[in-house]
Amino acid sequence: MADSYQIGQDHTADPAATVLRPHGELDINSRDDLHAMIVDALGTAGRIVVDLADVTFLDSEALGALIDGYNATLAVGVGFRVVNAQAGVARVLNVSGAQELFDS
Repeated sequence: MADSYQIGQDHTADPAATVLRPHGELDINSRDDLHAMIVDALGTAGRIVVDLADVTFLDSEALGALIDGYNATLAVGVGFRVVNAQAGVARVLNVSGAQELFDS
């Protein structure tokens, strides 16, 4: 079965920021890749931004990867934001309380 997700990475006009842009469905199958992308970016970024604009589904495993990534950035003093969540994905973040964590 083909993966139903992709995770791209780029830098913004701010050279200290790394933007991760996952696409598709983030679930148990993408958890490890999502977490690894966040951890890998720690060495090169002063801030990590996860842009969820193209994510159509987010389950508890992927949410756990985002929270684990947030905790990893906190431990090394790197900023972390999750932005542009759409409809159902935004609902998961809000109901779980994670969006408030990511906005702090």
